[in-house]
Amino acid sequence: MHRKIRKLLVVGAHGDDETLGAGGTIARLADEGVVVSLCILTNDDGSRSVSGTGVVNRTAAIELAAKTLGIERVGVHEFGDNRLDTERHLDLNRVVEQEVREFEPDTVFATSMCDLSTDHALVSRAARVAGRPGRGPVKEVRTFEIRSATDVGEASGLPNAFRPNYWQLLDESHLDRKIDALRAYGKELEPWPSPRSERGVRALAEYRGSQVSAGLAEAFEIVRIVH
Repeated sequence: MHRKIRKLLVVGAHGDDETLGAGGTIARLADEGVVVSLCILTNDDGSRSVSGTGVVNRTAAIELAAKTLGIERVGVHEFGDNRLDTERHLDLNRVVEQEVREFEPDTVFATSMCDLSTDHALVSRAARVAGRPGRGPVKEVRTFEIRSATDVGEASGLPNAFRPNYWQLLDESHLDRKIDALRAYGKELEPWPSPRSERGVRALAEYRGSQVSAGLAEAFEIVRIVH
């Protein structure tokens, strides 16, 4: 029997992780009455600036994307972009654990530990720590893919690969909202043939849908589920 989600916490390293990885599913679940909260650990694109000038704070974009997807609660933290490996793991864990204590989700979505991005892998680990059995209300933890990070990890020969075992079917309206939310991030939406382009996002949704003989879908890897 399908387990009903009531409160969902989505955890990402960077603004746009949530949209690229699970934007269509978030939109669908929000439409179905699920209360969704977002936790993003970094608030800028500082790693792209060598001099430290021209750094863009993404908080406003994160909030706009969240509104588009139907996310009701947003927490943006101030760790350094692509510098999470310079932080104590305990500090990262505590941030996500605090989000779990305050919001009390029954389900957590997070980035994948299979990604080439160290930030993504560390956030995935922190989400698993926060959602571990016996320490709170979390009954399900699943990870999502981010093309340009998850697929690059696979192509780079990382020992683990993203292996989806759950497909969320989407309507066209959910994919449209995912793409609208990505537009909030401006230059993060790239031209084709980038997987981060509008066409690339649609192509992935069609590919994942075709795997289960459906029109559109997003794929997830379930880490743990308790009925």
